Amino acid sequence: MRFESNTTEKLIKSLIHNVQGLSFGSAQKALRMGKVKVNGKRTKDNIAISSGDIIEIYGFNTSRPQVPIIYEDNNILIVGKPAGIECATRDKSSSNTYSLEEIFEDKGAIVVHRLDRLTEGLVILARNKDIARKFEQYFREKHIKKTYIAATKEPLKPGKFVAFLKKDSSKGLVSISDTPQEDYKEIITEILSVEPKNTYNLSTILLHTGRTHQIRAHLSHLGAPIIGDTKYGSKLDSYNFYALTAHKLHFDIPNDELGINHLTPTFSPTWIDKII
Repeated sequence: MRFESNTTEKLIKSLIHNVQGLSFGSAQKALRMGKVKVNGKRTKDNIAISSGDIIEIYGFNTSRPQVPIIYEDNNILIVGKPAGIECATRDKSSSNTYSLEEIFEDKGAIVVHRLDRLTEGLVILARNKDIARKFEQYFREKHIKKTYIAATKEPLKPGKFVAFLKKDSSKGLVSISDTPQEDYKEIITEILSVEPKNTYNLSTILLHTGRTHQIRAHLSHLGAPIIGDTKYGSKLDSYNFYALTAHKLHFDIPNDELGINHLTPTFSPTWIDKII
């Protein structure tokens, strides 16, 4: 496959942004095996590239990634999104990897809530626009809650933590304040339990609000950034995933018409044995 870069960034990032279905690990492997050329010259290094550079990658199978269906009926799908896949609209500057909506387009899938690209776990997809509107209302009225599992090197304390979050769309970042400020919105993050492991701490977290990057930014603000999150944590602590999983969905829908209040879908973290 051959494409022209339209931005300045590292080679691996450009590859995963522009090659459908290419994961971070696959991009690294392609470099190591000498299957990447930049402007006609083979390279095995994750060099910086510029707009206008011509990138070529050989021998890559662009088949759609496999995403497990946890639950399915005539109204919804609940799937276990792997890290590295977008939920819906991909980066507009590139083709990136497949999104969940593309993978399940034959089922009319519409994402009704989102996870960050490098976060794995449960995502609900509606099978038509009417059902999508229902679920948007359920989330807005807090009839669906999500429990996450996260790994941090620093220990957290169980409890309900209230703070205030401001989104900076231009930078793709959020800021956290302990006190109310203009343009900041309240967030509530409850840490239900903390389990020490050999090299990290495993926390179970219940979201009471669902703001952009809430768990990632709030835990970092509390002094315990999520492992693998270089945006809010250490730049040296880099994986091709965040140690964060949307683990369980809790339904509490008044006059449930869809028969889902009986569901208790779960998705276990896949990264437990990958953290050093």
